Amino acid sequence: MDKQHVKQWGVFEISLNGPKTGNPFVEVSLSAQFRYGNRITEPDGFYDGDGVYKVRFMPDTLGEWNYATVSNIPELNGITGDFTCTAPENGSHGPVRVRNRFHFEYADGKPF
Repeated sequence: MDKQHVKQWGVFEISLNGPKTGNPFVEVSLSAQFRYGNRITEPDGFYDGDGVYKVRFMPDTLGEWNYATVSNIPELNGITGDFTCTAPENGSHGPVRVRNRFHFEYADGKPF
């Protein structure tokens, strides 16, 4: 299987099949630990309906990333994988953030 590639500031999504019974909003916890070097980011997952659970992540650094899911449900726990974050789409500058308290800029430093 070829390694998956995701554009910088694009969306990487993990989609997993899990329990269809019970209350998934209360009984199931799901997150994933995304690692780049020594840095770990852990977004929460969510229930998408019909026994499908998802975790979405936006890589902000070019290079090799890997992940492992964390869940209280065995079939959702410990799922691992990796992907390569590649250059962003033309015209994509990343999310907007505050700069110098009164201004905004994109993640790549371009003024908003």
